[in-house]
Amino acid sequence: LKSTHLTKLSHEGTLSLMDLEPSLSPVLNKVEGLIKEHFRKRDHEKSRELIDKWKNEGVYPYVGKAENIVEDAERKVFDIMAINVIKYIPQFDNGDLKLKKFQFKLLRHIVGSCPDDLRTILEEVLSLPKEKQTELAEILRDASLSAVISVSKIITDRLKFISGLENVLFHPNTRKVFKERSQLHKIMADNTWFFGESFTLSVNDKSLTEVLRVHLEKQGIDIPVDEKVTRIDGSVGIVDLMLTRSIGKNYPDEREHIIIELKAPKVNIGQSEIEQVKSYAYAVAEDSRFNGLKTKWNFWVISNELTTYALRELKQKNLPEGAIYQAEEMTIWIKTWSQLIQENKHRLGFLQNQLNISYDREDGLQFLKQKYAEYTEGVVFENESQDEYID
Repeated sequence: LKSTHLTKLSHEGTLSLMDLEPSLSPVLNKVEGLIKEHFRKRDHEKSRELIDKWKNEGVYPYVGKAENIVEDAERKVFDIMAINVIKYIPQFDNGDLKLKKFQFKLLRHIVGSCPDDLRTILEEVLSLPKEKQTELAEILRDASLSAVISVSKIITDRLKFISGLENVLFHPNTRKVFKERSQLHKIMADNTWFFGESFTLSVNDKSLTEVLRVHLEKQGIDIPVDEKVTRIDGSVGIVDLMLTRSIGKNYPDEREHIIIELKAPKVNIGQSEIEQVKSYAYAVAEDSRFNGLKTKWNFWVISNELTTYALRELKQKNLPEGAIYQAEEMTIWIKTWSQLIQENKHRLGFLQNQLNISYDREDGLQFLKQKYAEYTEGVVFENESQDEYID
């Protein structure tokens, strides 16, 4: 820095006071900002040169422009991580190109699929100083990049799941062999968000007695359940799924349960299916141990199609659409898979559009096949006959 004012302060012996000298403080602050900006630009240029070098070497794991905001966010996180890997492990950039390409692909996979593991990489793999770990974590957090990627991964997986489920339930070949208890039940128990985002799984393939135990436990009531809960005919009913949620902050002691009876796609909802779910509802209504607690009960029976008997049940007056019984805090519903699938598509549609997520039918089938291989045994996924599948 050069100026007549600085020369004057030097002659007066006050230049060494630096920011204690009132006339120097604003100048020094501005200079400090300019220097930081200069080095920030230099770092940015070096980073850009390094990324261009990786592209020329053919090891950079992305090609072309980002297709959507999620991929753009993912690339930024990858760049931040990769550049800092080079800073702290310089030999990484000088190694074998095939190995580096593989390592970059691995890092991309972690960034895109497991962003929560990035902190572990910073701490345990790279052994970065605590100060640098905090700095990088703040960069990622401030940019909300890992959050965007995590949300996108969840939404994409759910859309693929819905697509795969839709095809398995409605394809004329798979619907005939898709089993309720050993396949459909187990898959849906792992995806209870499908029935309601705020509900959690509380009972899975257990008796009505277990339903009572969980119900009391959710209300904080610690009493032994010595006597079984039975249906009106004295039999012990086995519930497929029970989901539970708290009503809300304004009603912390209130709960809502959904008891779900799943039916294989080849089974139409008729008189016997309706009587089955009614027997569960009436067992709860008639057992005094369920009474006196602020709880809403919903009972669902779900399948592909309805018989004329079920359609007539749905024509009752003064009931919500889809309900066949309602009294006090209890409602019995008939649901179809197509109805629930459309509701989920609608709910996820906004985020899908905002994140520009794209997938096709084959993505959905492969997702279901790979994630639930043990539960889809005997269900044929034939790529060559893909055009036979129903939208």
